[in-house]
Amino acid sequence: MNDLLDRLAGITPGSPLDALRALRPDVRAAGAGSEAAIFDAPSGLTKPERHAVALHVAALHECAELAEHHRHLAGTSPRLPAMLAHAEMLTLRPHEATPEAVRALPLTPSEIVMLCQLIAFIAYQARALHGLKLLAGEPVAVAAPGAMPQGGTLAFGFTSETLEWRAWVPVLDLTEATPEQQKVLDESHPKARTSPYYLLLVQEPEVLRQRSKLFNTIMYGPRGAARAERELAAAAESRLNGCPYCLSVHAQRYVQLKGDPKLMDRLVQDGVDAPMDPRSRAITDLSVALSQTPPSAGPAHVERLRGEGMEDDEILDIILSTAMFAWANRLMQTLGEPVRT
Repeated sequence: MNDLLDRLAGITPGSPLDALRALRPDVRAAGAGSEAAIFDAPSGLTKPERHAVALHVAALHECAELAEHHRHLAGTSPRLPAMLAHAEMLTLRPHEATPEAVRALPLTPSEIVMLCQLIAFIAYQARALHGLKLLAGEPVAVAAPGAMPQGGTLAFGFTSETLEWRAWVPVLDLTEATPEQQKVLDESHPKARTSPYYLLLVQEPEVLRQRSKLFNTIMYGPRGAARAERELAAAAESRLNGCPYCLSVHAQRYVQLKGDPKLMDRLVQDGVDAPMDPRSRAITDLSVALSQTPPSAGPAHVERLRGEGMEDDEILDIILSTAMFAWANRLMQTLGEPVRT
């Protein structure tokens, strides 16, 4: 199964990039499933509203192909300006999200979930598309590196210790869950029924189902990049975006997968410019450049990884891990906040 990224990247059957993507068929399938769930599934957000938000977010990423895809499907509504303003904040400054900003949206809890999933999904697609074009050697627009984020959730501080997470939006009451919501919770995570995060996201059950499939195949799929290196990319992006919760989880996983604990301690405490070995430095630099909005990753980032002995399937895993955390950070930072245990 192909997905929208194949078409937008101009991937033709039998091409080297097609063969590369074929190594991860579940990514294609879950990407197509996520696209359908977000734009076609029943929702309190109308389809023209959803496409209008997607158009705006794609334009902020300077992703012309994605913007053009949504342009003729976009419409308007009285509440759209508030949605677009929220989309701009979440796209450009996710660390500035506040509970007051989320609660001020003229939307129901499930509509807020759909809006944030949509914004974050476009962030994923824009970065995955940019990375695919880099691997193909196609011309890409390379933005100047942006300023490092300041304030907002960064003020919470960073740690590799375990954190909890508190939702800013009402979560699902399990006694009112539909059979479909119950099923998706059971599919998602062993502790989903007691997790505020899953009880919030399951208000749009098909989006959660497809996102979970995509996350799992990108982060845990066989072959390709070492899992610790995927976690390093996720941790670097989370540190850059100012997402303490995501950083704490994935810093721990990196170390559990036999990553260098001293390297991760430096990344957590000192940030993405912390000293590290050349291969880890190249992974981190690609992740940081791809995390920028719009991305500042260029051909040199890919060539450095190739120079460190990474094959293109491994580099694609790093790209997809980074793209996935453009999505994950924006959910964690916009729909709730970390809490120290």
